[in-house]
Parts: sequence; C-alpha cells; structure tokens
Amino acid sequence: MDLEAIWKRAHTDLVIATPRGDSDVFLWEHSVRVAQTAQHIARLPMIRSQKPNEAAIVAAGLYHHAGWITRFREGTVDRMEVLLGPLSEADHDQGVVLMEKSLSGLLAKESLELAARAIRGTRNRGTELIEAQVVIEADNLQEFGVVSLWSAIRRGAVDGKGVQAVLDTWRRKKEYQFWTARLNDSFRFEPVRELARQRLEKFELLLEELEDQHSGVDVAALLSPRRDNPAYSPSPR
Repeated sequence: MDLEAIWKRAHTDLVIATPRGDSDVFLWEHSVRVAQTAQHIARLPMIRSQKPNEAAIVAAGLYHHAGWITRFREGTVDRMEVLLGPLSEADHDQGVVLMEKSLSGLLAKESLELAARAIRGTRNRGTELIEAQVVIEADNLQEFGVVSLWSAIRRGAVDGKGVQAVLDTWRRKKEYQFWTARLNDSFRFEPVRELARQRLEKFELLLEELEDQHSGVDVAALLSPRRDNPAYSPSPR
C-alpha cells in the first residue's frame, strides 16, 4: 500500500480544470479535510480499539463525494455547483466506480472493497461499519465552524447573493434551533460533538463581527463620544 500514491491519484481525479486552465480545488480541499479528519478521529481510543482499516478510511474520505466529478464530466452540473447540494445513491455508486478504477493496484483489494462499502454506508445513518461511521463523522464536522463559510460564499456567488443572505440564513437556523438539532443528530462520538460545539461558538463570534461590519455598526460607533464606546479615544490635553 502506498498512501502517498493514493493521495496523488485522488488529486488528479478531484481537481477540476477551469475554462482558463486554472485548477478549481473546492472539491479537492473538502475531500482532503474529510480524509485527514477521519484519520484523526479513527485514532480516538474508543475507535482505535475497534481496529478500523486506515487505508480504507483515507480512500473513502477522499472519494466520498467523487460522484460530483462524474456528474461534472457528464455535464449535469456546472463546476461552481459542485458540493452545493446532495448526491443521489446512483451518484455515490458512480463515485465508488471512479475510486475503484483509480485505486486498483494502489490499494489492497480488501481495503478497496471496504472503502467502497464505507462510501455506500455513509448514506445510512445507522450503519455499523466503523469505517463508514468515521467518514460520516468527519464529513459532518465540516458543516461546523469557520471553514463552512467558504461553501456559503460559493453558494452566494452562484445565486447572485451577498453577505446579507449568509447572515439571514444563519439567523433563521439559529431561531429554529437548527444547530442544536444538528449537534445532537450528527455525531456518534462525544469528543467530536464537543469539537463541533466549540467550532460553532467561534463561528458565531465571526458572524457577529461580520454583521457589525456589514451594517456599519463599528463605523457609526466612531460618532458616539462615550467612554463606554470601544472606539472612544479622548482628545489629548
């Protein structure tokens, strides 16, 4: 097994060329985050004791959304729409096919078959396959924290929306207890759930600052000569 070769092959498969000849790494970077996060999660004592197959976890993490590549190649989605919606079961199967073709000879047959089962298992919240559980956990964690803002920005670029749309969506989700439900439902392993909670708290602080700057609250504060104003600076005597 050559993990470095697997990473290189996945990079070739998952980076999309732009019309200008540049590289669109949106899907690739997401896949890397999931694979690396899954590796770390698999080393938690409660999971390591189950002896998960690390090679299968890496492969499944890298190719868990490879169905987007086949959809893009078929012309059913635009490059900028990749990762901005759900994949069907058939799409996941196509991603598995791509992985099997690409990693055949680079990954042991047993590990490759296990990676394929793990990717298919990510569609089943009740899966008992530990490799699938770890990849699900790693993928769900990407929804929490500052890194998720990049998907929101990309969606805004596709839909022609701006900062206010991001803030409005966040506010609605908070009002309807969306994130509380997601924290409860998305994670099997308490250490990962706690990390998601911490990321969420930091993200909320970032969005509060974004809202202040978008509305100009911090600029307006310059006009309020009060000592409790953080922008207040008394004139020198």
